[in-house]
Formats: sequence, C-alpha cells, structure tokens
Amino acid sequence: MKYSGHQTFLRMTGAMAAVLMILAVLFPSASLVHAAGSQKSLKEIQSELASVRADRDQLADQKDKLSGDLAYLQKRSQAQREVYENALAQKEAALMVLEMNQEAAVIAQADYEEKLVQYEERVVRMYEWNRYSMIELLLSAESLQGFFTTIRFMKMIADSDEEALAELETASILAEQLREEAEDQYSEMIELVEEADQAMQAIRAEEGLAAQALNKIAQSLEITRQKEAQLVRDEKAATAPPVTSGSPYWVGTRQFIWPLPTAHYVTSVFGWREKYGRYHYGTDVAAAMNTPIVAMADGVITYSGWPGTAYHWAYGKMVVIDHGGGYQTRYGHLNGFNCYIGQRVKAGQVIGYTGNTGRSSGPHLHFEIRVNGVPKDPLGYFRRAR
Repeated sequence: MKYSGHQTFLRMTGAMAAVLMILAVLFPSASLVHAAGSQKSLKEIQSELASVRADRDQLADQKDKLSGDLAYLQKRSQAQREVYENALAQKEAALMVLEMNQEAAVIAQADYEEKLVQYEERVVRMYEWNRYSMIELLLSAESLQGFFTTIRFMKMIADSDEEALAELETASILAEQLREEAEDQYSEMIELVEEADQAMQAIRAEEGLAAQALNKIAQSLEITRQKEAQLVRDEKAATAPPVTSGSPYWVGTRQFIWPLPTAHYVTSVFGWREKYGRYHYGTDVAAAMNTPIVAMADGVITYSGWPGTAYHWAYGKMVVIDHGGGYQTRYGHLNGFNCYIGQRVKAGQVIGYTGNTGRSSGPHLHFEIRVNGVPKDPLGYFRRAR
C-alpha cells in the first residue's frame, strides 16, 4: 500500500509525538520550575550581595570616614561596630551560597535542555532515514561516496544512541539534584540573612544599647558563636607545629593545592554512581582521624558546621569555601573545624580535621571543586607527581 504525502506526514508526526512524549515521561526536568529561583531571583541576590560587599569594604578601610547608610556607626561603640561587621559578614556568606546554588541550578537545567534538543534531533534524523530502504538511499544520493557517507553517519549515530541516552539521563538527574539542593539550602541561608538584618537593625534603632542587650544580639549570630569557638581553638593550637601546604604526590595544574598535605591515596573518584542513583560530586582520600585539612586556595568560608537543611546529611561535618570567580570548594566528613563562617583564609591554611561523620565507612576526606555551583572532577585540577 502506498501512502500519500499527507499520510506520510501524519504518520511521521504521530511517531515523533509518541517519541517526544516518552522523552517527557522519562526526563521530566525540562518542565520543572525552579522554586528557589522564583523565591528570590538571581539578580536580586547579586544586587544585595554587591551592596553588602560595598559596606564591608567601607568598614574595613579605616582611612575613609564612614558615609551613607553607615555614617551613624561613627557614633556607636567599638563593640557595636564589631557586632555590625559580624552581621555583614554572615549576610555576605549566606548570599554567596544562595547565588552559587541558583547559578548551578540554572546552568545544569540549561545543559540538560540542550542535550534533550540534541537527542530529539537525533531521533528525527533516524526516523527519516529509517523510512528508506538501502536502494532508495542509493538512488537519492548525489554520488556513491555520498551514499556511503550517509550509511557510515547512520551507523555512528546508531552506535552512540545508548551513550547519548545515558548522558541525557545523567544530565536530567544532575539538574534535578542541583534544583533540590538550591531549594533545600534556601530556607537556611535566608534565616542567616534575616538574623543578620535583625542585628543590624537593632544597632541602628537604639544608640544606647546596654552591654547585656548587645551581647544578646551578638549571640543570635551564627558567625559570632563560631568566632568564639575559633578563639578557643587558636589558644590550643598556639604551640602546634606548622602544617606544610601542598603535597609531594599531587601537584595543582591551576590555582588549587592538594587539601591533605600528608595524605594522597584516592579511594573514590568523581562520577555517576549507579548503586545509589546519584552523582558522587567529589574525590575521596583516605586519611587517619584528625589529619589536618588545608584550604585549596584563598577564599571566604561560607559554611562551617553540621549540614542542617543547607547541605545533604551525607557530608557530615563540612566546610565550604568561596574562592571568587565562580569557584567553590567543599570538604566533608570532618571531625573538627579550624575556621568560622565569614573568615577569609589563605591557600594552605588549616581549616579542619578529617573524620568519619555523615555517610562514611571510615576516616577520609571528601572534597569537591565547583564552578558556578556545578560540580567538576577535582582530579582534573591536579596531576600525579609520583
């Protein structure tokens, strides 16, 4: 039976609709609305972050007289100014986390949608070719060379179909995971921002704050609690021998140094984990309990603690550092900390100690490198020296 042009078109359209419907069922992320993005847009976060950084820069520069919204601080006590500066640091750290999370979700979603379009185009092309017999392809080719080129191209596409579908699936899952992370972390980071805003407003509203009232405001800030704990750690570590940064086994190929100067044995690498149906976002390195962990580059501590809603419980005690330029590093399964939220650290500075907290089967460090919030293979930034 011969089909008319209209019937052929209807048949092809129906088949394509079925294929695309199947893709939509298998990979629903394309239609997801990023709830975190709708709560507070990326541009709003970036604008607020820029304002906070401008205020912190003005406070840090003792040569310039405070002006604008900060001018009233000239009349405040040094204690009030310190609490205000702590609040600004906490707000900046929380906004940096929000910014990177939303950027990551947007980038991963765009990557997934691009792969989906590519796969749809592949399906359309294969459907068109499969409608013809080899004789029809030969007769329609401009030359014999063109015919064989088409056949080879068809085979290449067919051979890579399974790989392309796997990439599409993992891109879909990654986009969904990063979206969920952005939503989970949103509430906790906003809570830190609100705490900071309340502290700054209290200082602005009442010039004659009593020491007791000011202390109560300070204690409401997570960054203040962490700074006090750090003072105790600093006293204990005053006589400890210095830690040599870097590693004789791993050399950084870019701006990063190896996070464990005395450990180098990699036990698990970056990539998809079929067993768990999730990505392993980083690299695991075996290390004895309480092995010093150093910052991989200069940056600002944006998280230090147990992961509440902000990060997945599997990390255990963790530290997150923002290095600027879209780069972030994460350090998980720690036993102890040597840093606080808002602290500016240098590459090679000790930030914590290895442990076995979270989802861990033995003492080790899980570390990650993210670019605009999207996880990258950490070992891509190092080469073996031995």
